[in-house]
Amino acid sequence: MTNTEELELATSNEENVRSTLAQNPDTSIETLDKLSHDESQFVRMRVAANTKTSSETLDKLGKDESMYVREFVAEHLNTSLETLLKLSNDESMAYWIAGNPNTPAGLLNKFSTDEDANIRASVAVNPNTPIETLAKLSQDENEDVRAAVTKNPKG
Repeated sequence: MTNTEELELATSNEENVRSTLAQNPDTSIETLDKLSHDESQFVRMRVAANTKTSSETLDKLGKDESMYVREFVAEHLNTSLETLLKLSNDESMAYWIAGNPNTPAGLLNKFSTDEDANIRASVAVNPNTPIETLAKLSQDENEDVRAAVTKNPKG
């Protein structure tokens, strides 16, 4: 499919056409950027989940009104450090950021003491989590958190 054909499909009246285009791994970066402005949160979610989506597009989607779009941005490997840090100010994004292997150690350390065991477990499996933090999490009161440490490549 040519870039021109893609851009035409990106303006289709059919949401499912735009959504399918947004999740296609062969869709161009330019078309994904265009689809990141789509009126449908489902299309924008698929753009945010597409492995080819650029960090610049993810930076824009990190400010999206939809929490679901922002969740995909928070866990995307192409999301910039700056966007991860901005998203970390939103407590509802902690679980998703904690699971992103590009999350800096300082932020993972912060999340490792969160009252939510799911967030601590997400930190525990993150390959970027410092060994000292994993040692603390291996003593966590929650069994699921302790089990998650054993799944960490460093654990």
